[in-house]
Amino acid sequence: MDLLSFGHPLYERYLAWQITRSVTKTPVHVAIILKETDLLEHNGIEKLLSTFLTFKRFKIELVSVYVDILKADQPVKIELASTLGARLEESFIDLPAGAGYEIYGLEGEVKSSRKGRDFFVYVSLGFGGRGEITRAVASILEEVKAGGVKPEEVDEKMLESRLLVKHEPDIMIRSGGQKLSDFLVWQSVYSELYFTDVNWKDMRRIDLMRVIRDFQKRQRRYGK
Repeated sequence: MDLLSFGHPLYERYLAWQITRSVTKTPVHVAIILKETDLLEHNGIEKLLSTFLTFKRFKIELVSVYVDILKADQPVKIELASTLGARLEESFIDLPAGAGYEIYGLEGEVKSSRKGRDFFVYVSLGFGGRGEITRAVASILEEVKAGGVKPEEVDEKMLESRLLVKHEPDIMIRSGGQKLSDFLVWQSVYSELYFTDVNWKDMRRIDLMRVIRDFQKRQRRYGK
């Protein structure tokens, strides 16, 4: 029997029941890859805020969002990042108590932040994984040059400590696409991947709940 034939509210309750009764935990850290048009058009930022609330409801603790700034000209990129950053910061005021966030600009600088205890959101406005790793390596080289770190002391843990996002995503979501982008390339090596059939503007709470339920049904192998 197709529960969708009875309407979305009943199907949402069914999915929520499946998720909460499952012996498999929900993901702790979810990453989302978006285009800047996903947020600037079709009430995209409001939809993103609603997404955070849905994830929080199902015990997800961390959400990382990469906004792929597609415009080639640097001045246009800077303007888009500034616009998105301002709108996101304004929207985050509505996050529940205990929720925090950090918004990173094009060069990885922190544009705005708020401390959080039980739920946290990272938003990167066009600052990708290769840039993140390059900056981390450069900071280590500076310390080696200054004598604060010996070359033989450099290892994976040291590099990871210099990354902006220090948590590995359990699952990465790409809406309406078939390929990933330059985001969390170090952290996501063992992440599960989920490609949606619909674009961000058409994503519903049901679709988000399906992602969570799909994750619970998978058997993670961590590269094995």
